[in-house]
Amino acid sequence: METILYIYKKRNLQEPLIETVTMKDYLLVRAGMDLGENRWFSHSLEQPEHPPTVKHREEERERPLLWRWRDLRDRREARRLERRRQERLQRDMALIRTDIQSFLARLGQLVDDRYDCHCVYGDAVRRLLLPTERGASDEACGLAQLWQEYWQIPEFDAYLRDEWAEPLLKNIRLHHFVVLGTAPCIPTVLSRCAQRMKSLRWFLPEQDCTGELQEFVEDFYEDWGLAAVLQPLEGKRVYARLLLETSEPVCVLDFSGEPHIPAGGLAAGSIWIDFCSVEEKARRICEGGEAVSYFSLKETWKHARKS
Repeated sequence: METILYIYKKRNLQEPLIETVTMKDYLLVRAGMDLGENRWFSHSLEQPEHPPTVKHREEERERPLLWRWRDLRDRREARRLERRRQERLQRDMALIRTDIQSFLARLGQLVDDRYDCHCVYGDAVRRLLLPTERGASDEACGLAQLWQEYWQIPEFDAYLRDEWAEPLLKNIRLHHFVVLGTAPCIPTVLSRCAQRMKSLRWFLPEQDCTGELQEFVEDFYEDWGLAAVLQPLEGKRVYARLLLETSEPVCVLDFSGEPHIPAGGLAAGSIWIDFCSVEEKARRICEGGEAVSYFSLKETWKHARKS
């Protein structure tokens, strides 16, 4: 059975909180982690301070002897403190290594290695554990390097494959649709929704409005009798400037992967299905209250009831 390992941030834990949920076609394993800037649960990696600046020798000779003696004393004390910091750092790194190995051993008891296993990071954890992640702080790199020493499970990247897009369609209960962007799974998604569609507007960057796509729209009309309204968007950051305004509830099928799409103009009761599972978008839409219902795979994994 294929396994999805969803790793998310959770406070006030002493060790990883591991839960299993048997989904329809795969096993979901959730792992709550209490992590911070260079902190693994109760173990912190204290960063060594920069050693005191050494003054130029000519400057040293010009200073009174007492001052020079005090400088030497301070430097000896700084070196002693630095050695103690390094010792604590090595001790905490060893403890974190042991904890990571223990975490992997616990996962190994749940995950059948005969099947594929992929991990999914919540944004708050991703920033701390992936050293190359954009926005990761320098302080987080020590923890990230330790994580990468042991973590070999590949990251999930199949959001737009048919088998992962289709389960989200169970949330559809409306008849007017808006499509954002393009993806290989769109023919499958639209064919599953076609019987209930009364209207379809499709927004996408101008360069994506290819002859092949227009041919698909024509075939869709012949097969289902519904004319999709293509609306190419010109310029840069096209989705961030897009104003979606509707007088009645719509179902937004979002393949754009863009986090900054305003949803405030949608009629109350609208549904937003984010096939790319962009967490920042989830926060923005959910902060607007209950006017728009938001669905994604990450939201499914976050709220699935454990078995």
